[in-house]
Order: sequence, then C-alpha cells, then structure tokens
Amino acid sequence: MDLILLQKLLNVYSWLAASLIMVFVTAIAHFYQKKFGTRTFSYIYIVPIIVLIIPLLQIVPFFSFQSEFLELTGSISSFVACYFLYSKMVGVK
Repeated sequence: MDLILLQKLLNVYSWLAASLIMVFVTAIAHFYQKKFGTRTFSYIYIVPIIVLIIPLLQIVPFFSFQSEFLELTGSISSFVACYFLYSKMVGVK
C-alpha cells in the first residue's frame, strides 16, 4: 500500500467520523428541542453534515484547493453549530 492511498483513506475516515459526530449532535439538538421546548434549530445542523460529506463523495479531487476549502467550511460550520447548541443547553447568553 503506498502512502498516497493511505493518506486518502485516513482523510476519508476522518471526515466520515466528523460527519457521524454531527449526526449525533443533530439528534441531541432535536431531543433537547422536543424535551425542553427550547428552539435549537435542529434542521440547520444538516448543513455541516452535507458539507462534510461532499469531500467523501469525491465530487472534488482530494488535496485540491476546493476540497480543502470545503473541509474548512464544514469544520467551521460544525464548530459554530456545536457552540450554538452548547450555549442553548447551558444557558450562556
């Protein structure tokens, strides 16, 4: 197995793991909204999932500017979504 293939496999694995984590965060947001009646906008959490899955589908080539930009966008949007959910659940204003 050459190193480029290994690097691509690790890249796919890491973004798949990030997408699955965002699926769980979406489920937590939906549960919190139903249980406590606080609007968490759980449908917005689908956007980072889609953005994180796009590099996995290899629509754009690996290690290109577009791929790296999509990964950065997915990372930032998932961070913002998680921070928003955290602030809603803890009560930070």
